[in-house]
Amino acid sequence: MRKLVLLSIIGLYAGAWVAGAADANLELNILSAYVNYGQVGNDEAVFQPSFDVAGPYGFGFNLWANMDLTDNARSWWPNTAGEWSELNLELNWTAPLEGPVSLTLGGVYFAYPQQASEVLIPEDSGEVIVQPHPADGGYEVYILVEAEDVLLSPRAQFYHDLGNADDWHAELAIGHTIELTAALSLDLTAILGMAGKYYVEDNFGSDAGDAITHAQFEATLNYALNEKITLGLTGAFMTILDSDIRDDVKESDIYPDVDFFFGGLTIGYTF
Repeated sequence: MRKLVLLSIIGLYAGAWVAGAADANLELNILSAYVNYGQVGNDEAVFQPSFDVAGPYGFGFNLWANMDLTDNARSWWPNTAGEWSELNLELNWTAPLEGPVSLTLGGVYFAYPQQASEVLIPEDSGEVIVQPHPADGGYEVYILVEAEDVLLSPRAQFYHDLGNADDWHAELAIGHTIELTAALSLDLTAILGMAGKYYVEDNFGSDAGDAITHAQFEATLNYALNEKITLGLTGAFMTILDSDIRDDVKESDIYPDVDFFFGGLTIGYTF
């Protein structure tokens, strides 16, 4: 898997340079936790790099990965420090629309190389069968509508999970950037999440049904060292909103907490 990640990154670099017209951005994030759509996948430090390429004709590609930095027994991938635990490969297309509103269609492939194998013991034979768990974790498609050049830059993203849940979830967001100096800026973002009943059951262990699942508030202080390199300090607060989901998460202890602060350091490089 390490070779796959390395070859993918090399291929993206080469593709961006050969295409010439493509824009590429590399982000290296060291965060105090892995929080995803209201779910705390790891409440200890993680490394999350991302490589994004925006090519001609509106097509784009993104490679995102997660690595736990500690051997945390409560992680989605327990005690796998220093190993790639999740790899997301995304293809997207942005429609050539005029005006402030943009429309993007995308698909994401998920791989989980640290997913544990499953041990089966059939009652009829009693023979122990080890069933290796495939790294293939499923697929997701999405529609993104956003308006960057209007007040609060509203954004709506609707996802359909083609994996175990086979259900929808969505996020609505607003944001604002405050230019403090020529090189220093503050990004503020508020996110509201919602999901269908099967997604809620599969990812929160709750039978609450369709729900407004969570809210997340983010603040990132960015400092541009030059035209290509940006350093950032980010902080966020996530809270599960639905009372039934909160109660179920607390009772099952599926996640460490229903209200969670996290943050970290980011480095961005634009090609």
